[in-house]
Amino acid sequence: MAVHARQEDSGLPGLPAVREACRIVGADPAGARLLHQRSNAVYLLPHDDLVVRLAPDTPVRRRRAQTCVAVTRWLATQPEPIALAPVPGEQPVVAAGAVATFWPYRPTTPAPSLDDLAVPLRHLHALPAPPFPVPRYQPLQRLFEAVDLEQHRPHPAVNADDRSWLLDRAHGLVHIFTTTAFPLGDGLVHADAHSENLVRDPDGHWLLIDWDNACLGPRELDLLTGIPDHFHEPEADRHRFLTAYGYDILGWPGWTLLRDITELHALGAYIRLAPSKPAAATELHHRIRSLRTGDRSARWHAIP
Repeated sequence: MAVHARQEDSGLPGLPAVREACRIVGADPAGARLLHQRSNAVYLLPHDDLVVRLAPDTPVRRRRAQTCVAVTRWLATQPEPIALAPVPGEQPVVAAGAVATFWPYRPTTPAPSLDDLAVPLRHLHALPAPPFPVPRYQPLQRLFEAVDLEQHRPHPAVNADDRSWLLDRAHGLVHIFTTTAFPLGDGLVHADAHSENLVRDPDGHWLLIDWDNACLGPRELDLLTGIPDHFHEPEADRHRFLTAYGYDILGWPGWTLLRDITELHALGAYIRLAPSKPAAATELHHRIRSLRTGDRSARWHAIP
């Protein structure tokens, strides 16, 4: 019963879906261990040295998984190493109400620094658009999805006043985005680029993972770890990252728009998790309060 309740509340699949997806692809689910649970449920399969990433089986999540697999396989054919490719075989896999993808497990030891992110991004942004359809960036789509899910819960985690504020703020930012010109132009972007989404290949190259947000959009979207935010990355680290990439986004007046969109976007996963994870609910309310009051000194923390 607990697994089914968590699946319904958070919108994320659990171990039954892991076992069924593994049965379909011939992987071993024994000892499967949850690594983290945010927009996806991510499990380590220790016997096969694989990671399986699962999301609810919805049309939107199927499209994202298909794009993720197609983009990373295409990137694996490029001269410069940029992305971790999924395991061979037909993917994504649909099983037990989940859409699943399987990936090689690559530990990140030693951990990457922020400027390690600059090299794969620089190579990515130099590429042409892929020779197949890739969705356009839609600002705050995931937040709107999470708020819609929240409104259908018997016990919402976000009160009506906060929900109204979030929607008004989100629609206002989307309007500004549609009228903004971006200096770096459009291209294929990861759109969730940060050091936690790096793993090292056997040759020592840092590769980007978690391409669920891959899309065509402003390249500035991949430089957001270089701007001040509520996670308070050290200024020296941010400066090294932007220097290594070769563009100072802070010299462009529009950078605060992307900061505000990204911080609002980050609430989506916590809205999904809040009913089943008290720490996520606490962090969600802390973040909403800091945004509503304009408290830039408030520090945010990622909940695994």
